[in-house]
Amino acid sequence: MRRYIVNRWSRTHEDPIDEDGVALFLCDENRGTLTDEQRIFAKECREEIKACYRNAVFQMFQCGEMMCRHLVSGPEEYCRIFLPQYAVPCSKRLSPCNGL
Repeated sequence: MRRYIVNRWSRTHEDPIDEDGVALFLCDENRGTLTDEQRIFAKECREEIKACYRNAVFQMFQCGEMMCRHLVSGPEEYCRIFLPQYAVPCSKRLSPCNGL
């Protein structure tokens, strides 16, 4: 998460962000040497990452539950239905976590 925040900051800002300051901020928002702008940016990035994690976990559980109920035959069918942008040709195999 720290590297993601630092890399995103570097792409959009000329002044660098202190990587150790980001790490400390992620552990305790009241510590670290980040400016107010950097704190807001780090919070937004952290929430973006957490939302991605929540979505991935939800999709994995949903896929597993649908497989248990025989609503989909496997991850390939699940991805074709719910994640068409990650669909693979029928002749190819998709690993259980690919695309999730």
